Amino acid sequence: MKNIEALRTLCNAIANTFYPDTATLEFALFNQSVDAQAEAAPKDPEIFRAAVGLIKGYVESSRSEGGISTSVMQDAVEKSLVHWCNFYGLDVADELSDFVRVIDDGSNMW
Repeated sequence: MKNIEALRTLCNAIANTFYPDTATLEFALFNQSVDAQAEAAPKDPEIFRAAVGLIKGYVESSRSEGGISTSVMQDAVEKSLVHWCNFYGLDVADELSDFVRVIDDGSNMW
């Protein structure tokens, strides 16, 4: 599996209605200094961090076409992120504290 495939799959696993396009995935990996076409390593924390960044952007667009409704999905997205953070062996407080704040305040962004 390539890094780009791992990122696409993880994004969908975290938020099952989220299907980022290839260019977006490549850009997220580029910003994490990860080669999109290189072979993926199991539980790569940089892949997780790239996914969190994409999911954060997805949640922030919750009131636009194609976004999620945080009033319906907020709890599910938060629980899913915590689950996957733990699965990757990362500290939830370090990795997700800013993200959860954004979900809580997402309704006030528009």
